[in-house]
Amino acid sequence: MTISKKLRNYRTGDPAKFETDVTVTLTDTHLTFDFYCKNSKFYSAGQTYNSDVFNGDACEAFICTDGSLKHYFEIEVAPNNCVFLMKITNNGNGDLILDPIDECFVVSEVEICGDDYKCKFTVPLDKIGYDKEKGILFNAFRIETEGGISDKNLFAWQPACSNTFHCPEFFVKL
Repeated sequence: MTISKKLRNYRTGDPAKFETDVTVTLTDTHLTFDFYCKNSKFYSAGQTYNSDVFNGDACEAFICTDGSLKHYFEIEVAPNNCVFLMKITNNGNGDLILDPIDECFVVSEVEICGDDYKCKFTVPLDKIGYDKEKGILFNAFRIETEGGISDKNLFAWQPACSNTFHCPEFFVKL
C-alpha cells in the first residue's frame, strides 16, 4: 500500500510555505516515509543519535500501532541524516514520557538536491509492534527553521492548528 500527500501548515491548515511531498509505503515487513522538501537551509540541530534533532530542520513521523493514541513512536531525521527515535507515552494533558530506544532500528538516507532535499526512512514492522488487526495510525511532519529559528515553520499530513505535534487525536489511519 502506498499513499502520498502534500503537507499543509500545521498551525493553520493552509498550503505549506515550503512545499513538501510525502509518500508512505507499507509492505509486509516495513513502513517507509519518503519526503521531498523544497527550499531548505538544511539546518541540523542534532549531530548524534537521539540528540535534539527537533530544534532544527527535520522530517518526522509519529506512528501508533496499538490503537490507543496514548503510545506511539516519534521518528525524526535531520538534513545531516541524524536520527531521533523515541517511544512516547502521551497522557493527553501535555505530559509526555519519552522512552529512548537504545539501538536505532531506523534506516535513513538524505540526499541534497540544490535548495531541496529528499529524506527517506524505513522501520521494520516487527520493531514497532505492528498488528495487522489494529493497523497503523500516524502523522507526518516537516520542520523548516529557515536557518535555525526553532519551530518557525511546521507542516503536517494532518494539521492540528496547534503549536505541538503531540496531538494524537489528529493521527490518520493508514
